[in-house]
Amino acid sequence: MKNKFLIVIGFVLIFKPVLSENYYIALDYFNKKQISKSIQLFQKVASDSNSTYQDKAIFNLAVIYDNGYGVKADKTKALYYYNIASEMNNEFAMYNLGWMYQVGENLNKDAVKAFELYSKSADKGHPQAIFNLANMYFSGEGTTKDIQTAYKLFLQSKIRGIKESEYYINLISSDLSLEELNYLNEENKQLIEKKIDLPEPKNE
Repeated sequence: MKNKFLIVIGFVLIFKPVLSENYYIALDYFNKKQISKSIQLFQKVASDSNSTYQDKAIFNLAVIYDNGYGVKADKTKALYYYNIASEMNNEFAMYNLGWMYQVGENLNKDAVKAFELYSKSADKGHPQAIFNLANMYFSGEGTTKDIQTAYKLFLQSKIRGIKESEYYINLISSDLSLEELNYLNEENKQLIEKKIDLPEPKNE
């Protein structure tokens, strides 16, 4: 079973002290549907290498042009901004770009590149990237098939709220040997501190 994944298009919400007034003003303009003013300020922040919010502003510009929010959709410009934000290790941009490479949206399909981007985004805790990465390990898409790594990642995506993970956790646990499942459950009990219920080993 393979799910179709949609690009995350929500704007980044930052719960930190205000370090860049222009960034938040740009968000406010966007919410008020004053898109031209929003774009101008996002571009200003995006060009400021000293800004804490530079990568987030670039990502938001990508989202605006990708989806045509208040402007004509421009997939080429969106891809340009996604690439820049990804190079700056923005986890949202890396996830979106990874999805585009996986499905071949506006660029050539490249499962290896998708795997690489999902891995980097997952390392920063992006829930859907962790889930998609688990699927790639599960199916052997873009990487060597590794059921045990897939199992661990599905557990991680589950505790981060990806409900679809449960299906794969149960599917994999039914295929593992008693020893393998015991080992993985013990290992992950320490990792996730029992935040979710782990499958119980079945007697053979």
